[in-house]
Amino acid sequence: MKALASQWSLILLCFSFAVALGGGIFEHSVLMPIWSKSPPSSFSIIQPGSGVPLQRFWIPVHIAITVFIILSLVLTWGHATVRRFLLIALASYIVMRVWSGLFFIPEMLSFQKVPIESPPSAELLARVSRWTFWSWFREPLDVIAFLFSLLALHYSRSVLT
Repeated sequence: MKALASQWSLILLCFSFAVALGGGIFEHSVLMPIWSKSPPSSFSIIQPGSGVPLQRFWIPVHIAITVFIILSLVLTWGHATVRRFLLIALASYIVMRVWSGLFFIPEMLSFQKVPIESPPSAELLARVSRWTFWSWFREPLDVIAFLFSLLALHYSRSVLT
């Protein structure tokens, strides 16, 4: 029974990371070019109530990742290879979340509060440019977390059955 629970926790963790990676790619390729095009008027797509509800997507995804990575670690702790892969995935995920919490989320919340009818400023354009530039470096962290969770799932099949 524990082997089955371990397998399902790893499958759901991989699925959660895949959803996060897909959401990040969607944001980078579809949403970011729109909202960063001519701020602040282009911020309408990220405004609460009228724009894309980013929090409704990201909060459940990150809750799922957190639950399933903890569950997977608890259930597979006795298997060194699987544990090592999960710890690498966790480390990459933590770096991405801390970075997001310190920079990306506060800036996005700040952008969402800028009135779209206010005039553009050099300072706002610089902040948007910095946000979009550095945001590209978060995706590799998501890729690492996803790949190492897949490796954990792959290697768990031989040690848990």
